Formats: sequence, structure tokens, C-alpha cells
Amino acid sequence: MGCLPGYVAITTEVEWFRSFGTGASPYWVKGKRLCDWAIEWLRLRGQEQTVQIKQDPRPRLEALFHPLLLPSEWNDAQLLALSSKLDEYPENPIAHFLAEVTNHDLQLWLGKPSIPHLATWLAIQVSATYQIFEQVWQRQVLANPLTKYYQTPDKRSLLCRWLGIAQPVTELEPYPLPIPHWLTDEFDQFWEQALYRSDASILDNLILATQPGRERITAQAFKVLTNRPGLITKARETKLSAYLTHQQKVELSDRHPSAQPEPLPLHASPQQALTWVTESYLPFRRWEVVISEVSSNQRISDHLADSFVEWLLKHYPDLKEDSVKDSYLNYSVASLVCHLCQESPVLWVVVDGLGWLDHQELLGYLISQRQLTIERSLPRFSILPTVTKYAKWSLYSQLLPRHSSWVDDMNKAFSTIGMGERYSDSRKAELLRDLRTGKHRLYCWDNTQFDKLFHNARDWKHLYKVERQASLKTIAAEIQSCVSEFPNPEQLQVVVATDHGQLMGELAQIIHCPDGLKVEGRVAIGKTDDPRFVVLERGRYGLPNDFSLVRSSASFGSYSYTTDKAIIGSHGGLFPEEVVVGVFVLRKFVTRQSVLIHCQGGGEAGKPGMLEVTIDNPNSVELVNLCLRIKELTTFKAGLPLEQSIPANQRVSFNLAIPGCPELPPDYPSDRLFLSGELTFCFAQTETGTASLEADSAITIQQIFSSGGVNIDEFL
Repeated sequence: MGCLPGYVAITTEVEWFRSFGTGASPYWVKGKRLCDWAIEWLRLRGQEQTVQIKQDPRPRLEALFHPLLLPSEWNDAQLLALSSKLDEYPENPIAHFLAEVTNHDLQLWLGKPSIPHLATWLAIQVSATYQIFEQVWQRQVLANPLTKYYQTPDKRSLLCRWLGIAQPVTELEPYPLPIPHWLTDEFDQFWEQALYRSDASILDNLILATQPGRERITAQAFKVLTNRPGLITKARETKLSAYLTHQQKVELSDRHPSAQPEPLPLHASPQQALTWVTESYLPFRRWEVVISEVSSNQRISDHLADSFVEWLLKHYPDLKEDSVKDSYLNYSVASLVCHLCQESPVLWVVVDGLGWLDHQELLGYLISQRQLTIERSLPRFSILPTVTKYAKWSLYSQLLPRHSSWVDDMNKAFSTIGMGERYSDSRKAELLRDLRTGKHRLYCWDNTQFDKLFHNARDWKHLYKVERQASLKTIAAEIQSCVSEFPNPEQLQVVVATDHGQLMGELAQIIHCPDGLKVEGRVAIGKTDDPRFVVLERGRYGLPNDFSLVRSSASFGSYSYTTDKAIIGSHGGLFPEEVVVGVFVLRKFVTRQSVLIHCQGGGEAGKPGMLEVTIDNPNSVELVNLCLRIKELTTFKAGLPLEQSIPANQRVSFNLAIPGCPELPPDYPSDRLFLSGELTFCFAQTETGTASLEADSAITIQQIFSSGGVNIDEFL
């Protein structure tokens, strides 16, 4: 047996007498006879308490490592040093030793087998020097259904298979942790190559919500699709959207033409009209104006906008008759705010001139840092005409502009709410002061900075792509700062609303204005029979005067003009981007309600059948990016993306085709095949969620059993 470093070796009595007491180093006496002699010598001199007896470590280590063999290159000195090190740990010495040399929590090496435990262990890299100890530890893992995975001879290979970048392991649940940093390059390269090889079709049947490394997969998909825009489809955009920033969504959308929608039908419901504007018209309008830069006299979207103008002229008189609380008109926001104030304090941010697309971008900035969570997001129709002194007055007062109390004074309008305080941009310091002390139940910040951009700009491209974005980011940062100043940020609700939107692009100016009109922007007080205008009669539309509005995208004038004398930032008319605005509610934390999904249906074995799917969404935001996985049905086994979205607080049923109904085993106890699986989805394109199929989900199989090659029907 060797000698530990730092000791003086003693092999004979002569060496003992020559060395003992001549230095400060301890002595290493070798051999039983010599050890017995040295102990007796020390005992006679009263020094036997200094003795430590060391046994040969090899038998002990061989027992500890069994059935593994000790490495042949380990010499006696190394074995002795290792044995002494392991002696420092009274229990589970291998686990303690691995915790020390890998610098990982001891509880990992002492923990019980589980999916999270297995995932954590596989992500730990153990140097070659200590892998023999890890192999010993692997064989000490308690018997468990996962034991075979713990005893893998190749951790790295198993992890790659579990992550799906090698032959997949299908028996394990999805890998629950982020991709280990030492494997990210290989993971990214695998997905980049897979996306290119498949022309991105690998995304089509992928359930991102349950996919390990979904954020990294999304990043690679974004890179591939922006590099090859021809591979972009609406379904792929939708699938990726929950994991993209707002800017990435916009960039992806900008890489390929937006689909041209059909005109809005005159008989469409208010909800259908809002959906048409937000999901069809506005993306196409933005593509024409911002991306393609189609000249105003060639824009298809101008003609589409006219179908909305016709719809609004017909339906607005009815919309204004609905109760304020339930109205699709924007003045219902104040009613919502008052209701929320009954629960907890509210910061109400009114951003002047914030159109729907700007609304979405601001929302993206607010939730990107995960400091705020969206509770609801609703489109609304602005009060007509889309001019601040009318639209914002109604927003605050919950009254139509025809009311006798109308006056161009927002403080008076806000006072009708009967609580809280309104703060202009110049009173931001007072807003922060009052938030810090929790002074009010309602804090209303009336922000006009954004609208002023459009009044002062002289270059449309620079305004839209630089100044507008910078202003929205600033507003988002200021809102987050306001929330952090509140004594209990978790209690503060944030409502963001506006009064009207803005027309996009550079506008032509109307040169010859009819006599008798008092003009401002795209609206004029008075009536005209000039076909270039539409008239809003005061009685029919709830206005203090008759108004004539420009029907096209042109304008009477503007606060500012481009160097080519074109108009920027005008509003007051009836184009969708002026009229359709949004309101959203945010909190620090939002508790999502459980989504319910039930499936039933049936068909003849081996032939097409039908599946009825019912989804109940009790949440205040819609569910999008739906994907249904059913283990018992081949078509649904890998997950089938669904086109449907489930509106907030609604139950929706729809039918899906089963290309081929499964056959039941001859000894199956009934004709009902119970179904298992789950629905994955996104809450308003933000965080993801999952719902398991209800236990009684089943399909009825019509099947003719046969025995011995004779059809039972032959005996009927």
C-alpha cells in the first residue's frame, strides 16, 4: 500500500528511530508487524492517542464499486487518497463526492427517480476523470420504471434522443427543462437543417406547446422563413406567433403579401365587422401602404374601406341605441373601468390616436418582458366623428356628443365618472406621486404624445418606422414604471384605451371644398350633396351638428405636410383604421380558468367517420393556435392543428372528419372506444395552455365481427 502525500514513510525500525521527532510531518508506518511495534512504543511513552490505523482501501473500494472494476491505472497511493476522501462522508459517499466534484446540489445525487430528476441529471456534464463514480451512482438508483434510462451507457445520446434530435424516445414525457447550454448549437443546427430539408413542412404537424426547446425551434423557424418568404403560410405564422415578439411577427408578416379580403358584407354583424377589420382588412391595408407603397389612386384597400364605410353608415344608428355597458362603441370602456375599480385600483391610460395595429404593437411591448399579463383585449368602434373633442369626450362621459352637456373640455367629461383623477402629460410627476401613496381608486393618464407625432411629422416613412415605434416603446416603459411605483403592483389593473385611430400613408388634399362647410382634417361641420362626401345627420347619428366626412382617403388639410405637400396623420373620417380601436386590460398576474374539451362521434370501422369537438373557454381572452392530439385516432395521434379560435367566455362546437375509424379487437367489451389526449392552445397569442380530454370522450364504432373467415351476417 502506498503512502499519502505529505507523510514520511516508515518501513523499518531503523527508519523510525532516524525520523521520529525530527520534523513536523506525520509518519506513515507500513506493515502490520511494524505498526504493532510502533503502537506499543508510543503506548509506553503515553503517545498512543496520536495513532490512526488505516486498512488497505482496495477491498473496500472494490465492494463499493461492484460490479464495476477499479481502473487498473489507479495505484495504491491514489486508492488510499480516494478512500480517505470518501471517509469524510458518513453516508452515501458516492453521491456526496459527485456533488462536490460537479458543483451541483447534493439533493440531485440523493433524489428519487422522476422525469424532472432524470432531465436534470442528463443535462449535467461529468468530466472523464469522474465518470466511473457516476457509473457507480447509476447502478445505485432505486428500482423504478425509469431505472433503465438512469442506467444508460451514453447520457448524451439518450438526451439527444429525448430532445428529438436523434432517434426519438417515445416512451418518455416531453423533456421538461430548457436545452442545456452545451447542446444548444447542435440543437439549433438540427432544426435549421430539418426546416430547410422539409421546406418548413416539419412545422405543420408539430405541437410546439409540448415540444422541448420550443423557443429555440421558433427562433430557427423565424430565421428560415424570413430567409425564404415563399415558405411562409398563415398556418405557420399562427403556430409560431405565441413565441415571437411583436416585432418578429410584423417582420414575418412583412415578408409575404397579405391575402386580399373580400369586401365587408352589408349584413355582417358588429362582431363580424370588427373581425373583418382586425384580421383581414388592416393586415392587407398595411401591406399596400407600408410595405408595397402602392400609390393612393391604385390601392385596392381604399375600395375595401368603402365597403366598411357603407356598413358603418347603415349600422351605427343602431349601435348607439345599445346600453353603454354592452355597447360595441368605444364609450363602453368607461363602464368597464368603473366595474374594474370595484375589484381593485385601476391605471387607465388613454393614448390619443392609437389605431388597432398600434394598439397591438404597444400590447406586444408591454407583455414582452413578462412583467404584465393580458387579461382581455377587445376591439371597439370609435364614437363618430373620429375627432378627439367628440370621441374622447364620449369615452370619458359615456354620453353621445349630441348630449347638451357636451363641451370641448376633457376634465369636465372625466368628472362625470365620479372618482379618481385625470393626469395630462404635463402632470406626470403628480401621477407618479399619487401612485406611490395609493391616493386614488382610479388614475387616468391622458397621453397625447403619440398623436402629436402625426401632427408634427413631415416624412411618413421615418414617422412610421422610427418615431412611431420609439414612442410606443416609451409609453410601454412608462406604464411599467407606473405599475412598479404602486405600493402593491399585483393589485393594480392597467387599462389601455384610445379615442380614435389614424389614416396610414401620405394623403391627397381636397382642393375644391364645397361652400358653407367648416373644415378640419377629414371632417366638416355642415351638409353637402357633393358625392365626395358622406353626411352624418345629427339626429340619426347622435351628433351636435350635421357633419360631412370625406369618403375617400383624402383630407381637407393637416397639421403638417411632407416636403412634397402630401398630408400625414389625418383623421376624422370613416375608414376602418380611423374607426376601429382597442381596449386591453393587464395585470401583474392573471389566473387562467381551466379549459374544457369533450369529443364524441363515430362511424363504421375502416371507413370515414365524424368527430364532434366541444371546447368551453371560461377565460376573458380568446384561445388561438389550437392543436388536438388523440392517442386512439391515427390522424390525431401526432397532433392536428385546428383553424378554429375560441372566443372569450364561450363554448364552441364543431365537427372534424375522421378519415378512417379504428377497428375494435374481437374481445372488446362494447362498441364505444374511449378517447384520451389533450388540446394545446395559446391565451390571446401569449402564454400557452393545455387541456386534457374529458374522461367520457368516446366514439361509437359500427363493426361487423367475423370468426374463422365466415361473416356473421351470413347467418342473419
